Amino acid sequence: MALIYEWGFFVRPGAFDEMREWLLEHERELAEAAPQGLEYLGTYLPVWAPEQRCDVYQVWRWRRSGEFNLRAAAGADRGVFAQLASQFLSFVDDTRTDEETFRLHRSITELSPQEVGPD
Repeated sequence: MALIYEWGFFVRPGAFDEMREWLLEHERELAEAAPQGLEYLGTYLPVWAPEQRCDVYQVWRWRRSGEFNLRAAAGADRGVFAQLASQFLSFVDDTRTDEETFRLHRSITELSPQEVGPD
């Protein structure tokens, strides 16, 4: 079963354009270097949200065989992913990490009858 992992964060003041340029240059490499069990799906800017909490959201597909804590995965990796993650994290406003959001989403079609429950 795959879960969708969504990380909402704030961009360091004045670093948005630099982050966007970095993604244009390195996004494919980031996807290819993802740790086993993680698939990078993209970094998104909300266009509309009634209660927008974060500046940007990064979305990953997580298969339970891998690590879904991206910072831990980057720390455990000693290769290209760790380097790319370190570069990317330099754009994150680390004074606001307590406001970041983390969500796991699961496909409704993968629910068993026991998990759905009575109506």
